Amino acid sequence: MPEPGFLQRRTPMGRHNVSTATAVATLIFMLFCLLPQADVLAEMTKPSNGSAKQNGPQGRFLGLRQAIEIALEKHPVIQAAGANLKASEARTEQTRSLYYPQVYANFDSIAGVGGINPRFVAPAGAMLRQNLSQYAGGVIANQRLYDFGFTQNLVDSSQLAARAQEQDVNARRVLVILTVQRAYLNSLKQHRLVQIAEDTVRERGIIRSQVDTLYRQQLKSKLDLNLVQVELTNAESLLIKARNDLKASFAELNRAMGITGLEDYVLEEVSIEVRPKRPLETCIADSISHPELQRARELTRSADSRLTATKRQYLPTVSAIASAGDYEVFDTSRNQRTGGWWTAGAMVSVPLFTGFLIENQVREANAQKNVADANSLNIEQALTQQVTNAYLDTVTFAQQIKLAEEQVKTAQEALQLARQRYKLGLGSIVEVTQSEVALTGAQTRLADAQYDYKIAEVTLAYAAGSMASSGAESSSP
Repeated sequence: MPEPGFLQRRTPMGRHNVSTATAVATLIFMLFCLLPQADVLAEMTKPSNGSAKQNGPQGRFLGLRQAIEIALEKHPVIQAAGANLKASEARTEQTRSLYYPQVYANFDSIAGVGGINPRFVAPAGAMLRQNLSQYAGGVIANQRLYDFGFTQNLVDSSQLAARAQEQDVNARRVLVILTVQRAYLNSLKQHRLVQIAEDTVRERGIIRSQVDTLYRQQLKSKLDLNLVQVELTNAESLLIKARNDLKASFAELNRAMGITGLEDYVLEEVSIEVRPKRPLETCIADSISHPELQRARELTRSADSRLTATKRQYLPTVSAIASAGDYEVFDTSRNQRTGGWWTAGAMVSVPLFTGFLIENQVREANAQKNVADANSLNIEQALTQQVTNAYLDTVTFAQQIKLAEEQVKTAQEALQLARQRYKLGLGSIVEVTQSEVALTGAQTRLADAQYDYKIAEVTLAYAAGSMASSGAESSSP
């Protein structure tokens, strides 16, 4: 029979073995339960590889230079300017006609009754017979010899107006180029915002699936799942809006090119590089060469010449006149005929009283000159303001690009840290979603700043008169 001491020594050993086995089993069970959570959280901490699949609008390729060439060929504004130029050139030739002789020909014929024999009375209601016919025909020529500069100033005014119309064509061309560039860059910006929105939806969709898996395993709360779902819905809503804005930007691009319809394009990327700018004073001085200002100044000179021509109407006009023709009278009873004739002479015309016509024409011409002067000054001031605004915009957006790049980097680090904290159980899902929202906002602000800088850059080139109107080579950003 075993001793009591022996029994007392074995009892604690048995209890110790049972406790050890229970602890091992519990540890294995906990590892088994935590293994899926660790795998899911590990997936949450992995950065996204690549962008989301692009489901945005697809279409034919359209380069910036190609878009500008299409606009210069098809835009109705340029076509209208070309037609106005032809009309202005025709008006100049109309004015030149005063240098040439004015030749007219005329022919008249009259038939009637030259006389009635009283011995023969026509019955009541009877028609008298024709017994007299007259035929006259001739040519008259009038040549202006001297008008004290009236014609010369009138021709100068028309020529200057035609030159102003040429500048108007150039102004419309560069404006169309600017409009195409701005619309093209805006479409590129909207496309970039669509990419950001697609990446955001993809990232939040992955997190939503992972949190849903943890929720089904009762490792995360329903609150975490709901918060993630809300942020995913917000991202999807922003994606829908971004795609709609992209389509609208394509429609705006079509309008800028002078074509109709809603068509999607695949655009070429434009290099966005912040470059040092010339001094503001230099840009303002260069704006003098802007075709819009040149047009206004040509119109001012045209109005001045027209005013001078109008005042010359007070002076005499010397003209030469010559005419020749034939006058025939046929009397059926006598067969009498006459012969031809000719004449030549000079005429001096002096306006003595015209019912205040010339006075009011001078007043009108003087008022039109004042209008042209004011328009020229107004355009010069507007260009100065436009150059200043565009210059300041480039400076502002360049600074914003630098800040936005730093903000994107900081937001990426914050998102990575939030994911690590959530994995270790030190943070909530709110930190992750807030970090994602911050990153999306930073990327959006960076895209806005980059393309707004490029738009301000081409606007500055337009206002400073450094944008070529002959083609797209020197006007491309």
